[in-house]
Amino acid sequence: MKNKKILAFLAFVSVAAISAGVIGYIVADDIQSKESLSQMQEMAYENTSTEYVSEDSTIEGSTTQDSMITDSSMDLALESSTLSSDEDNSEMAMSEDMDLYATTEASGSEESLANVAAIDFDKLQASNPDIFAWINIPGTVIDYPVAQHPTDDTYYLKHGADGLSSNYGCPYIELSDSKNFTDFNTVLYGHNMNNGSMFAGLHKYEDNEFYQSHRNIYIYTPDHKLTYKVFAAVMYSDAHIPYYYNDLIESDRNAFLNSLKTDIVANRSYVSEDIEVTKDDRIITLSTCDKKLRSNRFLVVAVLTGIDGQEVK
Repeated sequence: MKNKKILAFLAFVSVAAISAGVIGYIVADDIQSKESLSQMQEMAYENTSTEYVSEDSTIEGSTTQDSMITDSSMDLALESSTLSSDEDNSEMAMSEDMDLYATTEASGSEESLANVAAIDFDKLQASNPDIFAWINIPGTVIDYPVAQHPTDDTYYLKHGADGLSSNYGCPYIELSDSKNFTDFNTVLYGHNMNNGSMFAGLHKYEDNEFYQSHRNIYIYTPDHKLTYKVFAAVMYSDAHIPYYYNDLIESDRNAFLNSLKTDIVANRSYVSEDIEVTKDDRIITLSTCDKKLRSNRFLVVAVLTGIDGQEVK
C-alpha cells in the first residue's frame, strides 16, 4: 500500500511538472510573440510620420523619397502576366493597370505620392526576406507583415514574422499565389487567436454594423499602396481555395464568386450587392478558422479599388 501511495505521488508530481512546463512554454511563447509583433510594427513605421496602427485607427502615412513611384514600380504590372494567353479579358485588365501606374507616376502630385506605401520594407526584409507585404484593416488589430516561404506553405503556421517558432504564426500566402497581388484571387491565411490577435479580428465582420462601416482594407508592398473594398464576409466550407479554383480558368473564377453565396453558413455571412465583382477583377481572400465550426473557415473577401490613390474600379 505504501509503495502504491509513493507511485501515485510520483505520478502526480510528474503530471504537475509536465503541466507546469507546458504552461510555461505557452506563456513564454505568448510574451515572445507579442514582443516580436510590436518590434515589427515599430520597425515598419519607424521612418515615417505614421505610428503603427492600433484598433479603431487608420493609416494616414506620409512618404520618404525611397517610397516614391519610379520606373521600377512598373514591375508590378510587367511581372503580373500569370494568366494563360487565351484569357484576353484578364490581359486587358493588366494593361489597364499598367496605364494607371504610368498615369500616377507622371502626375507626381503630392496627393499621389502621399498614397504610396509608407512601410519601411528595407528594414522588414533585412529582418526576414520572406516578408513581401503589409496588411492593415482599420477598426481591427490587423496591422501585420505578410510573408511567403520559398518552399514550405505550412512554415508560417508555426513561425512568426521574424522567422522564429511561434504559435501566433504570421499572415502568409501560399506558393500558388504570386507576391504582386495580380492574381485573380490572392488568399491570405492567419490564425484565429484566443486573445484576439492575428486574424481573429476578421470575425468582427460577422457584425453587420461593423461590416458596413469598415469596408476598406489596405495592402502595402515595397512599391505600391493597394486599396480593397470588402464585398463578402462569409462562414465558408473548408475547401482549399487555391486548389479547388484555378485562377487561370475563367469558369473557376466565376465558380469561386458564386460559391460565396452558396458554399456558406447563411446566418453567419454577408455578401454585398452594392459593388459588382467579376472574373476580371483582382480580389483578396482573408481566411481564418472558427472556434465553433472547426470544419469551416471564415473568409473576408475584398476587391481591388485603388492603386496609389488612383481609382481602378
